[in-house]
Amino acid sequence: MTPYEAEMIGRLHTENEDGLARFETLVLAQQPATVPWKSVTDYSFEARKEIEGKHPELIWHHLIWCDDADVLDYGCGSNATLVRLLEEYRDNHQRHSQVRIRGYDPASNPATEQSVKPPIKPIWDLVICREVLEHCTIRQIRQVVAELCDFSAHLVYVTTRFHLAPQHLLDVMTSDALDPTHISMLNQTLLRVLFVLEGFKRRADLEKRMDWQHKGRVLVYERAA
Repeated sequence: MTPYEAEMIGRLHTENEDGLARFETLVLAQQPATVPWKSVTDYSFEARKEIEGKHPELIWHHLIWCDDADVLDYGCGSNATLVRLLEEYRDNHQRHSQVRIRGYDPASNPATEQSVKPPIKPIWDLVICREVLEHCTIRQIRQVVAELCDFSAHLVYVTTRFHLAPQHLLDVMTSDALDPTHISMLNQTLLRVLFVLEGFKRRADLEKRMDWQHKGRVLVYERAA
């Protein structure tokens, strides 16, 4: 080993140690957001429908693979925009489909309350969780990922916000300029690690199909055989 290689290895070890120490301090001290969630954009159904665009169609064509699938939207309750849009698409384009879609709110305010097991069927063909994790503490994210995987018989589809420029695996952004209840934006690789530890494998092909806006914030994971 050359002196340069030894120096680089030593520097990497120090950076990892420092990063882990900062991560430990953050995780143990982090508290849920103290302000109630409020929409920072027009959140009416019509406005959201326009923003969602072809998203419901993509879900139907790439993530719902059978006519009697059970789909769970984890995060915003039975009247969530995506639930309504998926039902609308089914009624307009898939009239003979027996696909069942259920919205589930794990807590009245997931930014301040821990999620609980829902009193509903625990195994779903597709579990969707969009724009939820960034509102949770890091420890809550670990719990939510475990629940998403527990509920899913096949696929989990997630979108969330990530650290814009992480310096290491455990680098976490705790705020942004968009929403004061965005308190945990992980390194995307760390979130992927959590899914792998639950026994799920990445479906990069489906992520590419679902990321129609090319934002790089789509994760699709499949239960390993």
